[in-house]
Formats: sequence, structure tokens, C-alpha cells
Amino acid sequence: MTTRKTLFNALHVALFVAAMSTSLWAQWADYPTRGVPKKDGKPDLTAPTPRTADGKVDFTGLWEAGRGGGGRGAAGGGGRGGAGGAGGAGGAVPAGGAPAGGAPAPAGPSNAPRADAPPPVQASPDGTPPLATFFEIGANIKGGPPYTPWAKELRDGRAKANAKDNPDAHCLPIGLMQLHLHPQPRKIVQTQDVMIVMYEAQAEVRQIFLDGRPLPNNDPQPWWRGYSVGHWEGDTLVVETVGFRDDVWLDVNGSPLTNTGKMTERFRRPNFGTVEIDITIEDPKSYTKSFTVRVNQRVLLDTDLIEFVCNEGETSSKYYDK
Repeated sequence: MTTRKTLFNALHVALFVAAMSTSLWAQWADYPTRGVPKKDGKPDLTAPTPRTADGKVDFTGLWEAGRGGGGRGAAGGGGRGGAGGAGGAGGAVPAGGAPAGGAPAPAGPSNAPRADAPPPVQASPDGTPPLATFFEIGANIKGGPPYTPWAKELRDGRAKANAKDNPDAHCLPIGLMQLHLHPQPRKIVQTQDVMIVMYEAQAEVRQIFLDGRPLPNNDPQPWWRGYSVGHWEGDTLVVETVGFRDDVWLDVNGSPLTNTGKMTERFRRPNFGTVEIDITIEDPKSYTKSFTVRVNQRVLLDTDLIEFVCNEGETSSKYYDK
């Protein structure tokens, strides 16, 4: 019987290599992150939210997918491979994402809700959207995502084939939802007019325009990551994205997003060490109604992104089940 070398196994090998990378090969040496608040000589991850010169919440920093302790690179210092810190999915963040410090942003037209605002976030019984996972976007949604029959058949077929056609298994762009949840970190650089997100995974780069431009309505060329514009609603950055390709995977097991899809992300930074992102998926081709999930991310200190090249010398795909 032929051994199955699927994406699931490849991901675990990749995680092991990533975790061991600092001991096997030298990268950037750990270097202290500037401007980190301290308490008793240690990074204070519950310190007030950083803000830009114009009073907006500042998401600038290096972030990893939140989880309960441990992980690659420590939240709160230690660089890659250090001991885990506070934060993560179970960190000290108020339920519902209420701000945990910092003065409110100045009132003004840019903070007022728009008439065409996205649909409200769907909350779970405890007041927060269910947490998404890397392998299953709807792992914590009772009954799973509201797939259409076509999408359910497609997703089940992808999963049954051990996700061998996931773009990540072929060194292709993996889409925003998988990037949000990927174990490799991402760096955010925020300016007044644009927020740049650089992902270590696949060396991908995303632009979120904050300069007031509308979403494109000129039948734009479909993109893996779509077209993203953001606006402020108080301390929440609301990002709307359209213009996706017809073959986006929202998770490892293949929950689809098509060219009829729209993604609305609500970014919050309730304290220094945590980012919460509530993500609403709308796609009439794939889902009978919109649904919302949450992604938590935690700050990484004293370290940086490392070079990631997927397709150089790639030999794994020839072993995938055909």
C-alpha cells in the first residue's frame, strides 16, 4: 500500500522545521523591539493600546496566530523559540473585544458608521464569534458553516483527497483566511493611507488601502487576496475585500470562497499584546447565509520575519495522491 504523503503531513514537517530553524541555521539575531511597555521589568502585554500620531489604533508590529501559551517565538520577548507568554486564544482579553486601555480615537466623519456598513457580527452565546481554526474555519460553529449543497460537496471532496490540491501544497498563494491562521508570523506596517501586511508564509504581501478609495466596480481582474479597503468605526478598523478568484480555499480542508464572495474583517487591538479579528464571509455561491468567525493574534517581540521560499527545490508534490 502506498504511503500517503498529504498536505497534513507536509504541514507538520514544515512546523517542525520552522520551530527548529533557529537552532539549525542562523537568521536575524534576536534584537530588542522598541517601545515595549514594561511592568516589573517584563513586557506588559496588557498595557494600553498603542496609537498613531492622529489618534488611531496602531496595528504595527509582528504577530503570530494566537494560541494558549508556547508557540514559535514568545509573546512578550525571547525571540523565536523562546518560552511562551501571555496572550493567545485564551489571553486576558475582555469578552467581546472591549478596549483595555488607551484614549478613544478622536470623533469625526471617518469614524461614523456608513449607510452601507457591512452586516453586524454574529456572536456566539458568550458574546464573541466562534474561533476559526487553520484546518477548519467552522470548527467551532454549531453544525458547521452554512454550505450550499455545491460547496458542501466540493469541500468534502477536497478533504477526502487529503487536501492535496490546497494551494499551499503547491507553493501557490493561500488566501487571506489561511494567512490569518497560518502558524508562521506576519508583520503589519501601518501608515495613514495604507496598511501593509507581510506574511512569512509564501512570502505574501497584502495592501489594505485607508485613503478613502472605494472598492473597485470595474470588473477587476480576480486576485488570490482580492482588493481591500478599510475605514474606521471608532477604534475598530473595518476592512472590506472583494474581487477574489473562483478557487480560494478558506481553510486547509477546502471550505470554498468564490468570485461572488466578500470578506469583511473587523480589526481590534484591545491592549498592547493582542489583536482580535472578526471575519464575516458572504458568498451566495458557497454559503446559504453569511457567518462570522474570530481570529486572535498575539505580538511577537525581539525577532523578525525570516526568508521563506517554497518553490525552490520543491519535490513533495510528486508524492501526493493523484
